Amino acid sequence: MPKIAKTPANSPSSRLENILAYMAAGLIGTSVIAMMATLIIAATGSSTPALGQQRLPAFLVFYPQLGLVAGAAAIIALLIANIRRRSKENRAGK
Repeated sequence: MPKIAKTPANSPSSRLENILAYMAAGLIGTSVIAMMATLIIAATGSSTPALGQQRLPAFLVFYPQLGLVAGAAAIIALLIANIRRRSKENRAGK
């Protein structure tokens, strides 16, 4: 009887890896978009009601700081999950 090959879709951690990958891409992507929006708002001068004063939304200022760190943490968690899954597959294969 032939062995049933495990595909990534049948792997129990593939859902976790997909979630972590999309979460990392979303966090880092939206952080870059927020940085670009901040630069565009500052460059056009629409945020400066008077000379030398800028009023940017707090979301645009603080989100990239938190989003990039959370995205990096998601990438590290994805790497750890991938290493653990591969080591379990290698142990089971021997």
